[in-house]
Amino acid sequence: MAQKKETSMINYHLQNLLLPVPSVCAEKSMYYRKFGDVLQDGQVLRFGKHAVCTFSTYFNSFSLNKWQAYTGLDNLGLSLCLAGTFSIEIYAAEWYRGRIQKHCLLSETVTCDEKTEVELQLSELAGENICFTLCALTEGAEFYGGSYTTEIDAARLHPVEIDLVMCTFRRERFVERNVRLIEQEFFQNPRYNGAAHFHVKIVDNGRTLPASVTQGDDRIRLYPNKNVGGSGGFTRGMMESLYEGRATHILFMDDDVTVQVEAFERTYNLLTLLKKEYQNRFLAGAMLRLDQPNRQHASRECMLGKDILGLKTETNLSLYRNVVFNEKYESAPKEYASWWYCCIPKSIARLDNLPLPFFVRFDDIEYSTRNIDRVLALNGIAVWHAPFDRKYSVLMEHYFMFRNQMVSILLHDSVGRMGFLKYFLRHFAREVLRYDYASAGLLMDGVEMVLEGPDAFIHCDTGKDLKEHAAKQTKSKPLSEYTSMVIRYQDFQAALQDVGESMPAKIFRFLTFNGHLLPDCCFRPQNYAAYGYEANSKHFYRYRKVLACDPNFEEGALFELDRTKCFRALLRWGKDALRIAFGWKRLQKSYRDAFPYMTSDAFWRKYLELDEEG
Repeated sequence: MAQKKETSMINYHLQNLLLPVPSVCAEKSMYYRKFGDVLQDGQVLRFGKHAVCTFSTYFNSFSLNKWQAYTGLDNLGLSLCLAGTFSIEIYAAEWYRGRIQKHCLLSETVTCDEKTEVELQLSELAGENICFTLCALTEGAEFYGGSYTTEIDAARLHPVEIDLVMCTFRRERFVERNVRLIEQEFFQNPRYNGAAHFHVKIVDNGRTLPASVTQGDDRIRLYPNKNVGGSGGFTRGMMESLYEGRATHILFMDDDVTVQVEAFERTYNLLTLLKKEYQNRFLAGAMLRLDQPNRQHASRECMLGKDILGLKTETNLSLYRNVVFNEKYESAPKEYASWWYCCIPKSIARLDNLPLPFFVRFDDIEYSTRNIDRVLALNGIAVWHAPFDRKYSVLMEHYFMFRNQMVSILLHDSVGRMGFLKYFLRHFAREVLRYDYASAGLLMDGVEMVLEGPDAFIHCDTGKDLKEHAAKQTKSKPLSEYTSMVIRYQDFQAALQDVGESMPAKIFRFLTFNGHLLPDCCFRPQNYAAYGYEANSKHFYRYRKVLACDPNFEEGALFELDRTKCFRALLRWGKDALRIAFGWKRLQKSYRDAFPYMTSDAFWRKYLELDEEG
C-alpha cells in the first residue's frame, strides 16, 4: 500500500502591512486613510472611540489578481497585531468603468486585553484587490501592524537567493544612506523572510567610496570599477554574481533612489512562489516621483518599434481606484524593466549573455527586449526617484540615448532602414527648429560613432568621450544670470499656452523651416519656451532669441536663430543619411557579427581591465 506523502504546511507571510516613515515617505494616503481621532505614534496607530482607518491603499491593499495569476494562490489570511476592541471588515474590490465596486468578505469584532496577534482567514477569494477597515469600539485601541498570509506546503517554495547590485559614481551620500537602511531595517529585522537571502554588491565607478561603507555586514561587498557608466557598473555586478554562483536572481537598483525595504521582501516572497511559466521573466519595480511621492512616474513600459510607450504613467496612487487599476492587465509586446529596480533570473543572466557597453541610456531597454517579451510587476514593489522631466539632459537624450538606440535597431531590426531614417530626420529637425544646433550636432556625433562600426564601442575611451561631448551641449543656467533680458514669469506662462495653429499656417511654418528661410524683417526680438521634453517649435517661430526655461522658472537656456549653423547642420545630416541609406546592410552585419563577443565575459573582462588588476 502506497504511503501518503507527508506535507509540512506553514503560515507564509506574503506582504507586511506598513505605516509611513517620514525619512522614506510621509504621504499617509499611500498607507492608510483615517476618519476620526487616529494618531500615529512611531509605528503604532492609536484610536479614539469610533475612529476608523481604512487600508485600501497602494502599500497596504493586496493585489489578489496578480498573486493568483503569478503564483496560483488559493487561500489568504490577514494577521493583525491589536490591542483593544475593533470591528474588522475585509473587502474585495474590482475596478469597473473608472469606479470601484466593493463587497464585504468578512466582518468580525475582536477584543484584545493586551497586544495580541489576531488571525483572520478568508473563506472565499473574490475580486481583484483585497483591503480592510478597522473601527475602534473602545478608547485607546491600538494597531501595531500585521501581514497578509497564506497556508502553504513548504515544499512548494522555490529556493531564491538574490544579489542586489548598485552601481554608483561619486554619490557617497546616497550609497551610505541606502546601505545603512538595508542593514538596519532589512537585515536586522526578524519579520522579513527574505533578509537572510539577500547579498549586496556595490560597484563604485568613481573609486571614491571608503571601504568602511561595507564593513558593517559581510553580506555587503564593494567593487572598485573602471568608469564605464551604468552599463559597465551593472554588468560588473552581474559578472561578480555569476562568478560566485550562489544567487538565483540579480536585482539591479539605482544608487540615488529612496526605497522601502518591504519592496525587497515582496520581491523575495513573490519569486519563491512563481508558477513555472513566469520564472524566466524580469520583475520590474515602479518609479514613484521623489517630488510627488504619491504619483507613479512610470511602471511597465514597452518598445513599439522605435518609440517608448508607458502603460501606467503619471498615476495618482492616493486614489484607491487607481491602485486597483494599476494592477489591471494591459497587453503590450516588447515590455522592458528599467534598471532603477529590475530583478533578473539567472536563467537569463549568463556570462555569454551580458549587456552591451552603452555607457548609459538604453542599456536596460536593449537587454530586456533582447531576452523577454513580458515583465512582472506588483503594487508596492517600487522606488522613489527624481523623475526624468526634472533632470533633462541634452547629452543623455541626444547623444547617448539616440546613439545606443540606433545600435539596438541595427541588431534587432525593429524598424528597418527607412524607418530609422525617418526617425533620424524627425529628431534632427526638432532640434534645429528649436534653434538648438548643439543638440543636433550631438545627435549626429552619436550616429557617426555608430557608423564607424562596433570597434568604436569596443575601443572607446569612455571618460574622454563623455568629457568631449558634455562640452558641446548648450547648458542651462540660473535665470538671474540673463541680466540683459526682461524675464517675467507671466510672459513665460503666456508663451506656453497652446493657442492652436491652422493647418495652412503649420504647413507654411515647416516649409520655411520654422522661419529660417524668412527675411529678418519678419522676426520679433524674444520669446519664452519650455526647456527639454516639453519644448515646442511653435514658440520659436519668427523670434530671434528664445529663452527656454525649466518648469519651476529657475534655470533656462538661451537659443538664437543662426541660419549658417542651421544649413551646415542640414548638409551634415544629408551626408549621414546617405551613409546610412547605402551602408545599412553592411553596418547591420558588422554589429550582428560583433554582438556575441560584445556581450561575452571575455570582452567585458578586457573592457573593464579586470585581468590587469590581477
